[in-house]
Order: sequence, then structure tokens, then C-alpha cells
Amino acid sequence: MKIAKLEVDITQLLVNPMDDGGMGSLAIGENYAGRQLGEEVAEYMFKDIDGTSVSAALNVDQKGNLYELDIWKVDFSPTQTLQ
Repeated sequence: MKIAKLEVDITQLLVNPMDDGGMGSLAIGENYAGRQLGEEVAEYMFKDIDGTSVSAALNVDQKGNLYELDIWKVDFSPTQTLQ
């Protein structure tokens, strides 16, 4: 597990669902499409209710701003735990 040490005012956080087949990923901040992925700052692995492994990775852009919460279920099916 990788843990980020970021301070974020969640009352001002803008998030939008990503088109990921129902896995649950979120684009974070304004102008998501105009920014580029920087690096992963935190990751957590868990099992969905069907027993399939899921990765949740928090990524920042190239300037260190929150960029996305990337949810990836290893079989690419929708994540049931988050519904």
C-alpha cells in the first residue's frame, strides 16, 4: 500500500466520473483533459464483493495537483462495492 501525504480541502474538490466501464474511476479538478498524468501518490488493493481484486490509485498531474482516482478491477467488470 502506498500512502500520499496531501492536504486537500474536499469541500472545494471537483470530481467527475470517468468512462471506465463502471469500475468507478474519477477525474479530479478542472480541465482534466488539458492536463497530463504525473505520478501515482497512493495505492490501495482490495477485493470486490465477488472476490475479484481491485486497485485504487490516486494520481497527481505533472504539477503535483490531484488528477484522478483510478479504479481498476483486474477482470475489467464493474466494481460492485462502490455502487
